Amino acid sequence: MHTNLKATRKFNWVSSIEACNQDKLNELQFKMNLFYTKNDHRELYDKMILTTDFGIDPGPITYGFLNWMKSINVNKVLEVGCGQGRIRHHLNGINKPIDYTGIEVSDDVIRENSIKWPKDKWISSGAYDLPFKDESFDICFSFYVIEHLVFPERAIVEMMRVVKKGGYLALIFPDFTSEKRFPSQILGLSELRSAKEKIKKGKILDFFISLYDSKIKLNRNLKRIKMNPGRFMINLTPICLHTNNQIHWPDFDAVYIASKEEIKQWATNAGYKSEFPMGTEFPFDEHTFIVIQKS
Repeated sequence: MHTNLKATRKFNWVSSIEACNQDKLNELQFKMNLFYTKNDHRELYDKMILTTDFGIDPGPITYGFLNWMKSINVNKVLEVGCGQGRIRHHLNGINKPIDYTGIEVSDDVIRENSIKWPKDKWISSGAYDLPFKDESFDICFSFYVIEHLVFPERAIVEMMRVVKKGGYLALIFPDFTSEKRFPSQILGLSELRSAKEKIKKGKILDFFISLYDSKIKLNRNLKRIKMNPGRFMINLTPICLHTNNQIHWPDFDAVYIASKEEIKQWATNAGYKSEFPMGTEFPFDEHTFIVIQKS
């Protein structure tokens, strides 16, 4: 599983929709599935996820989604990538009955959720082959999931399949091309998270190379993706598969270089209506909330 970190400094980014890349992508898919499902790989990841509060304040992005949910007429709800149920917990605040189903790739997480919320449906499944009939749900949504998918376009098509006509697919994800960062890409000569950390540890050469990689090399590549959407670019060497560091950070496991322009273009090309219900100004410039309606 662990490889030479210096070798991964190269930007191993490929299109997930081009046939010539399928063998490499399938190998990555296998490794990521192990990462998310095996207890020994997932333990530290779950600790990082649980730092997100289940308490009173869900944060501005979740607030935006919940307020939008209050404004639409839906009953049958599917969440793809439900995790430990954080969003299910906050959905209680919309004050209307819903028929909720959550899916997650980890059997252990699904078992735990079934105990916490026995009235809801919890199913172990991936995003590429949902175990539901066509047009089964009023809304399907995913919260910070799509950036972790090796085949994002395939997942979007599958999620749209299970949405009823007139229903919605809501996607919330970081827009890395607008953020001008990509946390799963190794920058510099080590796995340390930032150039600031490297200078503190006296890694002077590593510090300067990290600055070059982040300010010039990374920005240049992200700009190319933003200007030429439609290829659904994937990082074949995410840091989560290579680091021995015990401190994990958000999106160190992201593989899809997510872009709101790319998802919107996909929806338009597929003949669907799409909108950004909360706009694209801060904080929804770097955190995308897009809704695609199935006509």
